[in-house]
Amino acid sequence: MRRRPRRPSQAPGPAGGLRTTGGGPPLSRPKRFLFWLITCALPFLLAGLLESGLRVAGYGTKLALFTTTSVHGTTYYLLNHQVKARYFPEIQFSATASREYFRMPKPAGTFRIFVLGGSTAAGFPYGANGSFAAFLRERLSCVFPDRRVEVINLGMTGTNSYTVLDLARELPAYAPDLLLVYDGHNEFYGGLGVSSRGLLGGSRTATLVYLRLLHSRAFLLLRDVYGRIGEFLHPGAADAPRNVTLESLAQGKGVRYDSPVYAEALRGFEDNLADLRAVCAAHHLPLILSTQVSNLRGQPPFLSETNPALTPESRRLFDEDRLTAERAWNEHRWSDALSAYTAASRIDSLHAATHFAIGRCLDILGDRGGARAQYRAARDYDELRFRASGDFNRAILRQEGEGVGVVDMEALFMGREPDSLIGNELILEHLHPNSVGAFLMAGGYAAAMRQLGLPVDAHLWAVRDTVADGALWNRRTVTELDERIALLRTARLTSAYPFAEPSLTVPRRFPEDSLQAFALRVADGGWGGGDAHLAAARYYAQCSNYPAAEREYRTLISLDLLQVDSYLDLARLYMLQNRFSEASAVLTASLEVGSEGAAYEMLGDALAAQGRNAEAATEYQEALARLTAEEDQAALWYRVAQAELRQHHGAAAREALKRVLLISPGDARALMLMRTLDGRGAARSRGG
Repeated sequence: MRRRPRRPSQAPGPAGGLRTTGGGPPLSRPKRFLFWLITCALPFLLAGLLESGLRVAGYGTKLALFTTTSVHGTTYYLLNHQVKARYFPEIQFSATASREYFRMPKPAGTFRIFVLGGSTAAGFPYGANGSFAAFLRERLSCVFPDRRVEVINLGMTGTNSYTVLDLARELPAYAPDLLLVYDGHNEFYGGLGVSSRGLLGGSRTATLVYLRLLHSRAFLLLRDVYGRIGEFLHPGAADAPRNVTLESLAQGKGVRYDSPVYAEALRGFEDNLADLRAVCAAHHLPLILSTQVSNLRGQPPFLSETNPALTPESRRLFDEDRLTAERAWNEHRWSDALSAYTAASRIDSLHAATHFAIGRCLDILGDRGGARAQYRAARDYDELRFRASGDFNRAILRQEGEGVGVVDMEALFMGREPDSLIGNELILEHLHPNSVGAFLMAGGYAAAMRQLGLPVDAHLWAVRDTVADGALWNRRTVTELDERIALLRTARLTSAYPFAEPSLTVPRRFPEDSLQAFALRVADGGWGGGDAHLAAARYYAQCSNYPAAEREYRTLISLDLLQVDSYLDLARLYMLQNRFSEASAVLTASLEVGSEGAAYEMLGDALAAQGRNAEAATEYQEALARLTAEEDQAALWYRVAQAELRQHHGAAAREALKRVLLISPGDARALMLMRTLDGRGAARSRGG
């Protein structure tokens, strides 16, 4: 029988290398290592090529923390609003944030503060000018007028400690001198919170890895492909609402105080705070935290379910005690109601609404300390977790130490509220402070800075900190327009889920005036805050209400420090009132932003009105270099002539007038002034 020829096959070679039985030479050890190295490196090489190609092609949402813009030839950094896509990957959420600029490298002598947090830090329901960061900026500018202190607000609505930690890791590259953090309310339903992570599940590790991978365009491609597949498999998902709210995200996601989800959120919050401290310590960066403030007295629990572990008999007794208590309450028998509610609480100790009812009874009976404890318990056991519980505040307080200050903001608010019970006097609904509350918060952070010796030691703070709170409040850039906008937004927020009824009595109808029309356009989303403030300023000026117009223009400047037109409008208002010194100061500030010819011209007019003619002439010369239209040139040379003549510089005035007549030979004013000069010259000749 004939044998079939054997196919070449691989077999061990004599030296342990591979050899080909078909006659090929065996692979040497270096070649085997090279083969292994190429095999291992190939996936990384392909991934690198994919990443490079995607970056060159500009694929994916730009998730960088900051973007740059050029204003009057200077490059500024500002928060990239697309960064919110890091924290809301599966939904369209409008995470409002401020628009504030800074320069890199940091100008010499600048003390730079970054503010991190959620909607309270961002200034909701006002705008950026109603945030505690804005009040702090104004306070520090008054205390240290000779020092450049930047307060850059990075607060974004709906975000939480994962956002704070993620941003804090990047901030050392931007030369901060201090981080201020107000955070803790959104740990459950905010971006990447334990009840809103979606595909990430409840794993903190997975969340942190996800935040790191987001900087890869290849990962974004995979995420987008996965999303497209999901839309294909579930077509109805594409029709979901695009602009959701934090409240709608929380619907149907109650969390009991004794649940594993609550414990996971608290543990994740503590771990994020520890990592935040470590990041700051590694970069020798001071950090100031704050306890969270919420409405205790004026906000009943949103969700209060009976303990599912109760036996039928216990549930029956609980319901009977509650019914007895409610009957006594309606009959104003406060002590009897208190007894019955207390009995119900002994059966179900985590029933939030019962604790709130006990608090109201004690409040009416004059036991403020007991009422405070019960109101706090009602907040802590509220299963719809929009307000940070006492456990989260205690976690924050434990962070105080070397390089870390903590403001007990809750205690600070209690000290200002009637009967030390936080209610609607300082809080608009469940947790957002009104403008007085934001002002109080700024004072709390300033006190913590003073304690840490920032930006100067405590002794210099004591020497400088002489401006009374009343004077600081009068300098605020929150106007009546802002207050109306805030009330409108609050009314709309509290008219929907989860508010059973508005926690704040908001007028259904405001005065039907122009100011209300402006506020409604902002609340409806048709205008931005800047549009409304500009309209309000012009409205007040037309009504000769100059103080109100001034505040609106100052607010516009605070909203956008690089908008030169706002400075010029305010200066014109001062000029109209013959407040030339204040106009000069505003115009000088505008020139630090951009060298506008109109600013130099107006500054020359303001200085001339003060009798500072030499300086006025200099400013007119600066304007001449920038305003090139013939009409402008003629008007400016005439002003130069006037300024020189007031200094008795006849020859210089004559030369300026010649420039006017060269441009406009028939200029009546210039001809008249020239004849006056000629007459003076002739008189001097005769006298000689």
